Amino acid sequence: MKKLFLVCSPIQLIGFFLLFFVSFAFFSGLIPDSPVSFVPLLVAQEAEAENAENENQANDAADDGDATEGDSSDVSQDSYLFWYLKALGPLFAPAFAILSICFVMLVVMNWMSISRNNIMPQDMITAFKQQLDDQNFQEAYETAHLNESAQGKILAAGLAKMQSGYEAAQQSMSDVAEEEIMRIEQKLGWIAMIAGIAPMIGLLGTVFGMVDSFNVIARSGTAPQASELANGISTALITTQVGLLIAIPAMLVYEFLRNKLALLVLELTVQTENLMSRFKT
Repeated sequence: MKKLFLVCSPIQLIGFFLLFFVSFAFFSGLIPDSPVSFVPLLVAQEAEAENAENENQANDAADDGDATEGDSSDVSQDSYLFWYLKALGPLFAPAFAILSICFVMLVVMNWMSISRNNIMPQDMITAFKQQLDDQNFQEAYETAHLNESAQGKILAAGLAKMQSGYEAAQQSMSDVAEEEIMRIEQKLGWIAMIAGIAPMIGLLGTVFGMVDSFNVIARSGTAPQASELANGISTALITTQVGLLIAIPAMLVYEFLRNKLALLVLELTVQTENLMSRFKT
């Protein structure tokens, strides 16, 4: 699984998670109705009120009661996922879907990148140290150079410049270390961007929903019914909710991975200094 995420291109990874999301959406459509689906509830309550009035006028309580149950069952046929997608609309549903897929993809990629075994593989370090102890400097260089980890690239850069002096080797190792850390932080920064964009899209959906509701009020000659305003209100609330549901985990994951990276960088610096300090004169 690790090789899959490290070898595949971002486009292939997005396609993989998009396929997973579509499959999940398909099977989630079989889930029964949400108990918090207040739009069908409002329609059902209006239907019950009309049936009650007809019941008093026609004195036929049994027939009207059956009709009410039929209307309520017809209203509550939409699944929880379908109701959410309907409230988000064709603009915000794809936007949040893309953000969710990218967020999951970035979390997996960064989780694999920011690991001790990926940054400082113990097998390589043990072999490198043993070769230095045996004064097999060429073999030590090849061991570090052939390793794709940040530690291997830093050690290889230091040995390559060791003939020019320890100061030049230390400067070369610092440059490579800065480049490797910047490369990791760049991928981590995309999670922070998602954490900032998701609530803004949710706020935009809130504005769209409230504008839609006020538009219904402005166009209505009389006081509009609750069911007429429910579409705009549901869009306003659900877009905000979904935006926060994406942003909050993204912020938590970003802070966790950033702190983990800071600890690994500190350990990387200390370990590199310990391995190369023997060349000091």
